[in-house]
Amino acid sequence: MQVLLTQEWDIPHGKEDEYSAFVARTFVPKCNEMGLLSVGGYYVEVGFGPRIVSVKRVESLGKLADIMASPAFRELVLELKEHVIGYRSKIMQPTGRTRDVPYQIQRGVWKYNLYYDILPGKRAEYAHFIVDSYVPMLEGIEYLELTGGWNVLIGGISEIVGELTFKDPADIGFLLENASYRELTHVLRRDYVTNYASRILRTTERFDEPRWFVL
Repeated sequence: MQVLLTQEWDIPHGKEDEYSAFVARTFVPKCNEMGLLSVGGYYVEVGFGPRIVSVKRVESLGKLADIMASPAFRELVLELKEHVIGYRSKIMQPTGRTRDVPYQIQRGVWKYNLYYDILPGKRAEYAHFIVDSYVPMLEGIEYLELTGGWNVLIGGISEIVGELTFKDPADIGFLLENASYRELTHVLRRDYVTNYASRILRTTERFDEPRWFVL
């Protein structure tokens, strides 16, 4: 089963040029050599940081564990930390409640991601609610794509990440005003989950492109 490694960070003020050169010339090529396939670069427009998100795909958890245990990976992360601040990472697997297809690069889209923990003793009821009510409601909204649901295995701030994709950021606003979405989200938060948060992210053509990062 595929797994995703997400790495997040911010760039120190005034260090954008050095950072961009390092990512383009060193970080991305070395990740590719190790077998970490770059499948996404995002900038967090709304929500908690860090602001820059890099997403890598690996075909199995065992392969990712081998890569992360290698001296080359450890050295590369230490070198990255010389150019960034607030480094965070997490490892995720598909929940299986949405499509389990290889995660691909998506260009020119926006993400509305949800983060939460399942309440103790509610796991079975939560699963039924998601499969029977929440996912069908989202699949019935034509202007969004239900890209994935992810179990966070290591790292991050939550147990579950839900990923919705939009071509137009205005459609995120339409979703938030949708009566069915508001009602089912209220039920989700009231009855099944805690530690609920969300973020709006924008894809970057190249996640090392500094023009997105100078605010």
